[in-house]
Amino acid sequence: MRALIDHVPDSLQADTVAARHANLNAWRRYVRSFGLDSLLGVDLPRESPGFLPTAAYYDKARRTRRWTYRSIYSLSVGQGEINLTGLQMANMAAIVANRGWYYTPHFARSVGDDGPLPRFTEKHHTLVDSVHFEALIPGMLAVMQRGGTAETSSLADVGIAVAGKTGTVQNDEGDDHATFLGFAPANDPRIAVAVYLENAGFGATAAAPCAVMVIEKYLRGSIAPSRKRWEARIKRRSRLQE
Repeated sequence: MRALIDHVPDSLQADTVAARHANLNAWRRYVRSFGLDSLLGVDLPRESPGFLPTAAYYDKARRTRRWTYRSIYSLSVGQGEINLTGLQMANMAAIVANRGWYYTPHFARSVGDDGPLPRFTEKHHTLVDSVHFEALIPGMLAVMQRGGTAETSSLADVGIAVAGKTGTVQNDEGDDHATFLGFAPANDPRIAVAVYLENAGFGATAAAPCAVMVIEKYLRGSIAPSRKRWEARIKRRSRLQE
């Protein structure tokens, strides 16, 4: 279990300009420990670091140091000025699956007898205690169960417990974007996936089916008959977009 590095100042008792700046910068430091707003060091060229706003950024953008929590609270749900990549979101799923750490993502056709290169076996720990990740798992499992937002994408029929989170990204220029991230098996993870589909609508009905089929194919080697229609629909749409 990894303890928090230090105590985040509590601004509830002293909501001052200095406290707001300190709290936002502390939040950013914790979030950056997840590999956000930085280059992960993957094998792809022109990797994007994304963006997490700083207190100085808001001072300049708002032309005042006296901005308040009400003007930035959307950061807490991943909106506002936050900018992330799909790979970073997949890595986030891996971090939750690992209960607080990740390896540098790496493309590999196969792994030889000597195993991965040393730089790809180094664990990068977040600044958040593993107990907090453990607390997420029941909720992520419930997403895929009866009454959950992605209950129709459950893989329980083939004995795979998926931990997931659906998302619908607001889009001012057209239909919303559909998102889903998850990992499986939930208590012994072997694969983490993030799916983003532009202008596809709800994450539950568009992105989740794609993600669970990737998971199922990886873990079982095939897609169950009950999901063959999903597979055919995705292949058909892929051909139309070529």
